[in-house]
Amino acid sequence: MSPEEALLQINRLSGRQFQKEMVEHFVQALGAFPTGCVVELNTGEVGIVVEQNRIRRLRPKVLVVLDAGRHPLPERSLLNLARRPSDQQRTDARWIVCGHEAGAFGVDPKHHFIA
Repeated sequence: MSPEEALLQINRLSGRQFQKEMVEHFVQALGAFPTGCVVELNTGEVGIVVEQNRIRRLRPKVLVVLDAGRHPLPERSLLNLARRPSDQQRTDARWIVCGHEAGAFGVDPKHHFIA
C-alpha cells in the first residue's frame, strides 16, 4: 500500500489500537507524504518527495521525474511546493493530488537517491 494509504489506515485505528496522541506525533514526524513517496501533482506530473516542510506538511520538496504524459523527463526538476501557489485559479499552481506505491508509473524512488 502507498504511504498515504498506510497513514489513513493508522488514523482509522487511532483511539482504538493506537493512542491518539502517538498517532498525531507520528504523522507530524513523517508528514502526509513521507520522503521517498511517489506522488502525483495536479498537473499530472509524477515526482518523488525528497524533503519535508516542517511547517507546511502538505508542501514538501518534490523531484519531478515524469511529465504529464507519464514520460521520463530529460532533466528532472526540483519543485519546492511551499514556494508555489496552491490557488487552483492560477496556472502556475502546484499541489500533491495523491500518493502512490513505489514502482507506480515505473518510478522506483531508490533509483533517484544517492546511497
